[in-house]
Amino acid sequence: MVFFSFLACAPGERDSGAAPYVPRHNECLPEGEAMSEATCRAVVEEDGRLPTHGGNKSGTEPDPVDPRLSDPEFLWMTAEVRRCTCSCCHTESWGGPGVYYWNLEFAPVWTDSASSWTLSVFAGLTGEANQTLPTDDLERLQAWVEAEGIRREAR
Repeated sequence: MVFFSFLACAPGERDSGAAPYVPRHNECLPEGEAMSEATCRAVVEEDGRLPTHGGNKSGTEPDPVDPRLSDPEFLWMTAEVRRCTCSCCHTESWGGPGVYYWNLEFAPVWTDSASSWTLSVFAGLTGEANQTLPTDDLERLQAWVEAEGIRREAR
């Protein structure tokens, strides 16, 4: 089953004086692309909610040389998130109102800003399907989230 949708035009590709294209919730660019800062700022502005702040919700201590930073599955998932509209509201420097739930800028590993429940929602492992990352490889995402849950329990 395919969960992503392609945008009718690339964000920001309009007449020079026009506002950037504002994608709908859960829209994604083609694989290998990422939402631009201008597009994300327009998404956040249209959303109209106040910015929030996040923090470590993983239940584990951050490791500045965390091996997940070079893990191909983590890198794949990060690229998937960055090409979708959800990255806009979950980036603190862009005023994202959703960074309380997870923040792409949380260092060293952004997924530590998400609770285990939030990651389960993200991977479609709960009933909140409208919050699932619209990836074309949901099984891969779910496998990563399940492995992350095991890692958290072991620490």
